[in-house]
Amino acid sequence: MMLEVPNTNQLKAGISKLGATDVLEIEAFVSRLVQQQAVDIALARRVVATTSCVHCGAENPVRWGRSKAGTQRFRCLNCKSTFGATNNTPFFRLRNRHFWKPYLGLMGQHIALRRLRSDHGINLSIPTLHRWRHRFLAPLVANPTTPLAGIVEADEKFFRTSFKGSRGWKRGTPPQLRPARRRGVAQRQGLGKEQVPTLTAVDRSGAIHQALMPDLKHPTISKTLKPWIEPGSVLCTDGNHAYPKAAAKAKCDHIVAKKGGQNATHLSIGRIDAYHRDVENLVNRRCNGVSTRYLMNYFGWARRITQHKPFGNDLLAELLA
Repeated sequence: MMLEVPNTNQLKAGISKLGATDVLEIEAFVSRLVQQQAVDIALARRVVATTSCVHCGAENPVRWGRSKAGTQRFRCLNCKSTFGATNNTPFFRLRNRHFWKPYLGLMGQHIALRRLRSDHGINLSIPTLHRWRHRFLAPLVANPTTPLAGIVEADEKFFRTSFKGSRGWKRGTPPQLRPARRRGVAQRQGLGKEQVPTLTAVDRSGAIHQALMPDLKHPTISKTLKPWIEPGSVLCTDGNHAYPKAAAKAKCDHIVAKKGGQNATHLSIGRIDAYHRDVENLVNRRCNGVSTRYLMNYFGWARRITQHKPFGNDLLAELLA
């Protein structure tokens, strides 16, 4: 005999009649179910939130079957094009759906790609795992839309120029006119072909803005910092002469917190120094150097960990939002 499954309204009506203890048990059960079916639930939420065409922006596309993987597809009545629920997300045309959640859950631990295969059962090729890593890290690069306020610390950090993974030297098209080299410290310190500068700014709330810089001239620094900092803030920096001009253009005060390696005032740039140590440890030690083209992806990775933001289901929901 087939049991009749109650619909959603009947379930809601039945739950509303239960006592507090029973409701708590149901809440725990639903929470476990959400954890187990995280990918399907995140995709279902994206389907509900899809109200316009990703190609032309027309409203109210109609549902148009499903893909082989079961992803809901839509068809726009205006431009007649079709698209799936994962369009414009890092999961577009990404296979092995059962590995999405465990992979994202392990990203907060900086686990080597080979260990993901050997110790955690994510049996994909190393190139695939590497491609997944940067698909999921790319959305983390964007800086917050809210400007930094209050006491803001800013400083630059140099990283070794790297073309790790490039096949240009073997193909006769080297990315730089030099022989290939092993990783290590730059022979010449400071700005040049051997190193690239990055600029980071943080405030006391823990917000972090960061960017890869073409140079450290004051027009470049001013153009970068101005939209980052709210007018009326206090900019704390080292003795770089570009920062006073940048602070003036951002309409905020400037204090030299460190001069000659010593703290010059009661303020400091200790937060940003600690953050740069974390990034350097990730890039140069845990990852044994990274290609310059991926450097800001690792900055975004370090920022999320520094700010104690979750990975796993929470990051899955963000990437599908």
